[in-house]
Amino acid sequence: MDIISTINNSISIVSRLREISKNISEAEFKNLLADLSNELADAKLQMAELKEDVAKLKSENMALKASRPEAKEKPIGTQWGCYKFANDDGLYCTGCYDSKGMKSRTNRVNSRFRSCPVCKTSIGS
Repeated sequence: MDIISTINNSISIVSRLREISKNISEAEFKNLLADLSNELADAKLQMAELKEDVAKLKSENMALKASRPEAKEKPIGTQWGCYKFANDDGLYCTGCYDSKGMKSRTNRVNSRFRSCPVCKTSIGS
């Protein structure tokens, strides 16, 4: 049972309690209160599990961000849709550099296109 349905069940039990509180027996009232307590306890446990999952995902996200290599060298410009770097005559894939911080030298396909051997992107017009 998910948390939304647990909360909905709790709300419906509260509504029923309000409707019949004036003319029900004490035993029936106690049963409904016990049901409500169980539903709320389930919701509390599920919320704790969700908080734990969120904390795990946040720490995993931070670890992934920290392990991402930062680009040491910045491109000086672009040529034919590829990055150029200082003291280097090669043309590098913008996708690989922007997403992974990795310099991937492109290969010339013809006079108008280049391709990246890593991500297989065709670059050109």
